[in-house]
Amino acid sequence: MPARLPHGSTWEDRERAVHRQAWQYHSDEIGLADDLLSHLMRGFRELEAVKSPDEAQELTLTLVGGAANFLRSAHNLALDGYYVQALSLARNAYEYWLAGAWLSSSPQDAARLREESAAWPTPSRMKEALAQDASDDSVAPVEEGVYDHLSRFTYPSSASVSGALDSKGTLRSGPFYQRRRLLAFLDLAYRTATLLHRLLAQSFPSLRDSEWSRRSDELATKVTAWAARQAAEPEEAGQ
Repeated sequence: MPARLPHGSTWEDRERAVHRQAWQYHSDEIGLADDLLSHLMRGFRELEAVKSPDEAQELTLTLVGGAANFLRSAHNLALDGYYVQALSLARNAYEYWLAGAWLSSSPQDAARLREESAAWPTPSRMKEALAQDASDDSVAPVEEGVYDHLSRFTYPSSASVSGALDSKGTLRSGPFYQRRRLLAFLDLAYRTATLLHRLLAQSFPSLRDSEWSRRSDELATKVTAWAARQAAEPEEAGQ
């Protein structure tokens, strides 16, 4: 199984080349991801004026901030061609959203969870709790299969190992550009960022019916339109 890494190339050369390809072919998609992540930061700035947030709000803000950091780091990795590693970090971002969504339905647990020795529910338990609370439209539902898919990239598995192979089974050593994998990551990044926007608005009344929320709705509409276009396009093998 020969490795594909051009003679004389350095890691930095490959990263720059892949980054250029990503922007060359997907500037609109990458721009949408940047807009979604930047809008999260604007939400944090809006909340700097909130006086005396309660314990659940403080913990939610910490979780959303952590998720945003994971998602931004994953985004940068994906643009440089490290798709498996990007998806591994995306799982962390999704778990932080999951914890925040669960907390929004159990705010009475916030004080206990802030203790260093506190035991948090497992992601599976939090998913089950949110599924049971699905009647509450203020909390976005856990998308079936998304977390299970992300979990396949955090340890050696058929999904994570095959991520280093091209369509001919050739090992790609180092970063590389692949359209299908980049778009798959961006799809997950869009969904997670949209969930984080909604969680912020649900947790902080001052953001509801604000210009920030209206912009969030506009971005969510763009994500929905992009997903519809992707679903209508035939998948091209080997990309």
